[in-house]
Amino acid sequence: MRLPGSAVRGAACAAALLVLSGCGFSGAETGDRPLQAAMAFSPQSGWDPASDDALILSRLGVTETLVDVAPDGAVHPDLAESWQRVSPVEWRFTLAPGVRFQSGEPVTAQAAADSLRRVTSSAAPPRALRDVLAGVDAPDERTVQVRTAQPDPILPQRLATANAAVLAPGAVGEDGTVDPAAGAGTGPFEVTRVHGVQSVDLRRSDSYRRQPAHVDAAQVRFVDDASARVNGLRSGEFDLIDKVPVAQLEPLRSAEDVEIDSLELPRTTALHMNTAEGPFADQQVREAAERAVDRTGLVDGVLQGESLPAARYFGPGVPWGSREKPPAGDPAAAQRALTAATGERRIPVTIATYPERPELPALTTALADQLGRAGFDVRIVQEPSDRVEPKIFNGEVDAAVYSRNYLVDVPDAASYLASDFSCAGGFNLDHWCDPRLDALLGGLDAVDDREQRAEVFREASELLDEHVVGVPLAHDQDRIAHSTAVTGVATDPLERELLTEEVSRR
Repeated sequence: MRLPGSAVRGAACAAALLVLSGCGFSGAETGDRPLQAAMAFSPQSGWDPASDDALILSRLGVTETLVDVAPDGAVHPDLAESWQRVSPVEWRFTLAPGVRFQSGEPVTAQAAADSLRRVTSSAAPPRALRDVLAGVDAPDERTVQVRTAQPDPILPQRLATANAAVLAPGAVGEDGTVDPAAGAGTGPFEVTRVHGVQSVDLRRSDSYRRQPAHVDAAQVRFVDDASARVNGLRSGEFDLIDKVPVAQLEPLRSAEDVEIDSLELPRTTALHMNTAEGPFADQQVREAAERAVDRTGLVDGVLQGESLPAARYFGPGVPWGSREKPPAGDPAAAQRALTAATGERRIPVTIATYPERPELPALTTALADQLGRAGFDVRIVQEPSDRVEPKIFNGEVDAAVYSRNYLVDVPDAASYLASDFSCAGGFNLDHWCDPRLDALLGGLDAVDDREQRAEVFREASELLDEHVVGVPLAHDQDRIAHSTAVTGVATDPLERELLTEEVSRR
């Protein structure tokens, strides 16, 4: 993925650095030693292109898609040099000429069509493309013809998802499995060896059609333990690490030869309340809870100022996001509102959260304290997400502190709003159903103008705010840390790029 403009190119670099570094903190040149990096998430599905493993190959600079997309939804060429919508349900993409896979095979329309058919026919299609495509054909060597099941004005944005990467035919087995080390992609780096789920070895791709990568080789290790990543960076074992939790920042800040880069993510942590049953089915009770919450205090205290206090679900990182400051918490007013709504001074509630995001348990504890001062008796349920989610959806808890990416897979909020807040939403943490919101979202199929879509997202946000459908708490940030010997580090809010050709090491 390569977007035009120096800012975006820089962003790509930043992520790239995560993967590359391996020179310790002295800043000295390490000769032919590959750059060393540690990433938090490992491949879990045997590099199945329909799975989240596809994102890893994208972040490592191995694979590319037909088009690229910016956080504001603007689409740019990648493997396709142009595209057009020829009918409400048909699109044509024209491939750039002369592009080759790292295997040496030419990039053809047939290879692109096969790649798309492979992921959409999977037993578990990727979210961005699920139930979207009706057919994909290659009428000639450079034309990819895509038909959608329904009119879909954001199909190009969907095809920028890492799952839609165009893969070399020779890297795909008869059973559909992908061998990343068989010249699978078209990016600036190619995989030379896969060490199970522990690490991958990379080298600069000589077939890359743009500027050659500055880095000759890199070794990327998958380390889910945040302390191990941080300690490895401090000791010089790693040059760059991703996903630095707030609790681990202080040791890195004291290191002279370490830089920490923060990036705002399209992700919001919120108190999601069951609006269908239980105490929070009463909007007045939800309003009392909202009044009780001091969002700025939570961010400054628990999150050490490493997030932005949220007034609404969409933050300032997107054109339709809110730039207003959240109201200050007022526990006395919240207590009065709660008593007026229920006739009781104390209301018991159960709030769930999960530990995979290390900051959430502490945030939930602090939030429970704030709610307690307003008259809520809070019981916290903390379990892994795969165990706590069924309890949320089954109505076994009254609320949940949860972090959600609102541009998941596609830099357009329609999928998120439909999934999380529509009557038929598959991830409706708030159990919310409002025909007005469904009508707003239903009209988006006929809207392809980005500003018009943004206006719909603003209206949807206002509806959610009006009815207190959850209490947005913080707009999340991510942090990467690297040796000062590594340069060109930038930030990608969509988290699709990590290793790019622009990363270098002094």
